[in-house]
Amino acid sequence: MQSPSIDRLQERFGILQARYGYQLLDAESFGEFAKAPGNTLILFADDPAKVPETWDLTIILPEALLRMEGEVRVGLLPPAGARSLATRFGIRIWPALLALRDGDYLGTIEGLKDWSSYVRLLPELLSAPPSRPPSIGIPVANGNAATHCH
Repeated sequence: MQSPSIDRLQERFGILQARYGYQLLDAESFGEFAKAPGNTLILFADDPAKVPETWDLTIILPEALLRMEGEVRVGLLPPAGARSLATRFGIRIWPALLALRDGDYLGTIEGLKDWSSYVRLLPELLSAPPSRPPSIGIPVANGNAATHCH
């Protein structure tokens, strides 16, 4: 049984789907949605009981996108799917927005920002050149390196 806050988040996602045409995703449908042509934003949500800012972003995002020119597809990734995919894109702070173009990584906005920051940051992010997603740091040892420094 999931928490009441997850149930309410799913209701909010349903409203966003109906009103704005956003697509509800899960770990399985994410890949196909992400690699489609054009600009894409994906909201990585967490349980609002743990991260209340998730609610705020579900309100700010549609308003900020109304101020933008050009078409942007939006996906909504509930907490379970978001957690399973976060490390792939170096996401550590919730909620987060992942930006892609033609399936290529453009960047993320992590944590909650004020409305005017999204109005400024989203166009910058969606016009950025594709790059390699950051990974969450994993120490790498060089097997050929000397074991002492002198």
